[in-house]
Amino acid sequence: MRMLNEFRQDLISGEWVLFATGRAKRPHAVGNNHDNNDQEYHSIKNCPFEDLKKSGNELVWFYPDETDWRVAVIKNKFPAVKPGICKSSDTFGPFSIQEAVGFHDLFIYKDHDKNLADFSQDELIEVIKSYKKRYLEIADSEGCARYILIFHNFGREAGASLYHPHSQIISMPILPPDVGRSLRGSAEFYEKNHQRVYDVLIKWEIEQGRRIVYENDLFVAFCPFVSKYPYEVRIFPRDSHAHFEQMPDTFDKYLSDAMGVALKKIKKALNDPAYNFFIHTASMNKDPESKFHEFYTWHIEILPKIKILAGFETGTGVDINAVDPDEAAKTLRETNLQ
Repeated sequence: MRMLNEFRQDLISGEWVLFATGRAKRPHAVGNNHDNNDQEYHSIKNCPFEDLKKSGNELVWFYPDETDWRVAVIKNKFPAVKPGICKSSDTFGPFSIQEAVGFHDLFIYKDHDKNLADFSQDELIEVIKSYKKRYLEIADSEGCARYILIFHNFGREAGASLYHPHSQIISMPILPPDVGRSLRGSAEFYEKNHQRVYDVLIKWEIEQGRRIVYENDLFVAFCPFVSKYPYEVRIFPRDSHAHFEQMPDTFDKYLSDAMGVALKKIKKALNDPAYNFFIHTASMNKDPESKFHEFYTWHIEILPKIKILAGFETGTGVDINAVDPDEAAKTLRETNLQ
C-alpha cells in the first residue's frame, strides 16, 4: 500500500484536505469502539510516553531539563506531515496539490494520569512557555511553513489515540481556510467600519457580561454569541495582537490563569468531557496573507465534545447548537472550583 502524504484542494469550496495514510498505524486509530473508560486505553503498562527513550521516541528537548523534566518535546512517530525539502505546489488534472512537508511534534507531560485541567497555574505556565519556544524554533527553521498550529486533544471522542496527556504542534505549507477567512474577514470589517473587529467583539462581550466565563487583567474567557458548539469557550487577550508566539513572558501567568480556570470549570460542570483546544494565531510573516495581520487577534478555542454532527450539519455546513451560549456561560461561570 502506497504512503500518501499530500494536501489536495477542493475545486469548488477551496478547502484543503490532508491525506496522511501513515497515521492509520497509530494505536487505536481505526475501528476502535471502546469508550473512554476502557482499561487498556488508560493503562500505564504499555504507554510509549512513560520511558521516552526506551520506546524509541526521537527527542527534541526537555523542559526545564532532562533530569527533572515536566514537559518533553518529541517527534511524532506517525506524522501527518513529513520532513523534507519544500516543493512548489502542483496540479493533478484540475486539482491543486501540495506535498505535505513540515514539522509534527508532541509535547509530552510527565504524569500519565494528570491532564491539563488538573494542572496548577505554575504547571500551565511551563506548558505555555514550551509552546512558544517550540513554535519559534519551527518558525526560524529553513522550512516552507505558511501556518503553525498548536492543539490538544483530550479523550477518545476528541481524537486522542493515546490516553497519556500530550499536545501537538504541526507546521504546514498551506494556509488553513478557516484561518484565511478570519484574516481576510477582519480586514474587510475594518475597511467597512474603521474598527478592528476583535476589539469590537471583545468590548461588546465584556459590556454584555452575560457570556463571560472568567476574566483577569489581561485575558477574558467567554462563550461566543455565535457559538458553534455547546459550551464552547474562547480566550482572548484584552490588548490585541496577531501572534501568540510573540506574547511577552510577563503575560504567561495571566493566560495560564484564564486557561486553567476555563478547563477546570468545563471538567467539573460537564463531568470531565472529551475536548479539543487549539491556538489560532496569525499566519507566518512570510505568508502572502500577512498584510492582514494588523487586523487580527490570536486566541484560544476550547471545544467540549458533547455534540455529534448529524445530517443537517454535514449536508449544509451550518451548525446546530442546542445550548444557549448565555446559559452555557452562566453554568460555567457559577461552577465553584473550591
